[in-house]
Amino acid sequence: MKIVNIFKILPLIVLLVSACVEEELTMPVASVEVTKTVYGINESVVFNFTGQAQQVAIFTGDKAHNYDLFESGGNTGFVVNKGTFSYAYKQPGTYKVVVVASNYSEGAVNMLKDTTSVMIQVIDDDVTIKSLSCPRVLYDEIAAVSVNDTDWLMRLPQKILFRGQQATIPSTQRLAVKLASDSTVLLVDGLGFSATKSYQLNNPLTLSLTAHAGNVMDYTLYMLRLPEFSVFKLAGINGVLTRSEFNYDKMTMTVTLPAGTDKTGLVPEFTLSQGQEVFVNDLLITSAVSVIDFSSPVVFRLRNTYPGKSHLIAETEVTVSVL
Repeated sequence: MKIVNIFKILPLIVLLVSACVEEELTMPVASVEVTKTVYGINESVVFNFTGQAQQVAIFTGDKAHNYDLFESGGNTGFVVNKGTFSYAYKQPGTYKVVVVASNYSEGAVNMLKDTTSVMIQVIDDDVTIKSLSCPRVLYDEIAAVSVNDTDWLMRLPQKILFRGQQATIPSTQRLAVKLASDSTVLLVDGLGFSATKSYQLNNPLTLSLTAHAGNVMDYTLYMLRLPEFSVFKLAGINGVLTRSEFNYDKMTMTVTLPAGTDKTGLVPEFTLSQGQEVFVNDLLITSAVSVIDFSSPVVFRLRNTYPGKSHLIAETEVTVSVL
């Protein structure tokens, strides 16, 4: 009679017991919480998984993530890490969010799942302009600036240096407008916006935005020319204006005076092509009146202000070197 060594068969018994334990799966619990059920487009929705599962996936209900179409293919869910998942909807609508909780055995031979759902409503009431520009100013793009809640300012140069030539910039330009929502309707002076149309910017334009939710917001686009000297003289000698190819608000004025000229007390004579005021060291100066020390380069700030809109200001710095 043979005696079986218990120590030899013990590992086999342990493996069999372990396999049985692994096959005894527990049912997962699908449960999710959100702080609210109504959101705006591009607003972050935070889903907190409060159930129990080895793996959790969320189908957000929008295009390509619809759980009801999962079996037909082309729709997928998002894996939830550490119990939290955030998502932002780009289109308005009502979405059925499905949470799938799964428990599975080793190698995913056996799997149990539980599902739950929550309805999320997304409202598009965004009437925000993200950016506004003239995209085809010769080879460049010039962006407008948002001055306040309703006013945008486009600052166009008089001319720009282009291939060694000083090209004149017209006031009729195309516009590029980026909105916060693709569902928002944009009208310019009551007509549908066109990216291929050239708009006359000498007069203010009214930009009306109508959101998918129906709310309307009106903006005004103003245009100011970057001011520059049309004439600049020192001791009766004309200055020479040099433009920068890329910095339209930075120009250099050079005046060559005779040897022996006292540069400490010169009176500039000037006229402006655009703009009403000229400042040196924040002091308003007057042509043919103000006395200025030119022993070192002097920076002139030229200001152009839209009538009735004192907060819309365009400035150009011009450095004058006296040799």
